[in-house]
Amino acid sequence: MTERGTVSVDGAAVAWERWPGGAPSLVLVHGTSAHTGWWHGTVPALAGRHDVVALDLSGHGDSGRRARYSMAGWSAEVLAVVAALGLDRPVLVGHSVGGLVAAGAAARAPEAVSGLVLLDSIPEEPARPPEPPPAPSRPRGTRVFPDVAAAVAAYRLAPPQDVGDLAALAYVAGRSVRPVPGGVGWKVDGAIFDVVLRPGLTDSLDGVTCPVSVVRGEHSALVGPDAAAALARRWGRPVPQHTVAGAAHHLVLDDVAGTQRALLAALDDVLASSDGSAHR
Repeated sequence: MTERGTVSVDGAAVAWERWPGGAPSLVLVHGTSAHTGWWHGTVPALAGRHDVVALDLSGHGDSGRRARYSMAGWSAEVLAVVAALGLDRPVLVGHSVGGLVAAGAAARAPEAVSGLVLLDSIPEEPARPPEPPPAPSRPRGTRVFPDVAAAVAAYRLAPPQDVGDLAALAYVAGRSVRPVPGGVGWKVDGAIFDVVLRPGLTDSLDGVTCPVSVVRGEHSALVGPDAAAALARRWGRPVPQHTVAGAAHHLVLDDVAGTQRALLAALDDVLASSDGSAHR
């Protein structure tokens, strides 16, 4: 049975879903413009054997909005959900920018986290150019569609890719809209892009000391085949990597079963490193 609730974090309600199960707990962190629904195809392989929690970062899904967003603020939301639900040193699992948010949480509170799995998260950036002056926030208005079907038809992934599971794509698209005057609009707050389009996103990887494993899509436009090697050089320790054959960046929309297998293998990695016992 799925449990749902919210946690107030610095004035914003952060929504979460929970599928109770065994230890250790897993906390799933979505990527840019996404929401907890992105994980629903993956949860069946995890729930029961693990206590699984997914959250909507502020500005996404069913969580509240803020005047300003930051990577550090999102990492604080992850830790606030961990604390509010009484989770005992969970493994954090993050997709794309959600992996970097999870990494920031692991670096900020190493005593609260037992491991980290990065699902097609950006491991390195090119040399940082001089920082431009802050750009004004994007308008808070939202495109209005007459109904959910029209919004789903207009839904686009970033980076763009063909997907292997059109039903999964329609599902996450349908959960990405909310009622607005005149029809429906996107749940995501356009102001989040002031954060995710700026340089320095991978700064959150600094200070991560817990066991880490990487999962990437074979054809990812963002994460290359040397992702784990880049992290190993950065941290000075081995980082295992698993590849989902045929998948691009949005793994769970390409091959749910393959992503589940790779994720379970990555959990084996971090749990064996953190306490000497492999995932079963």
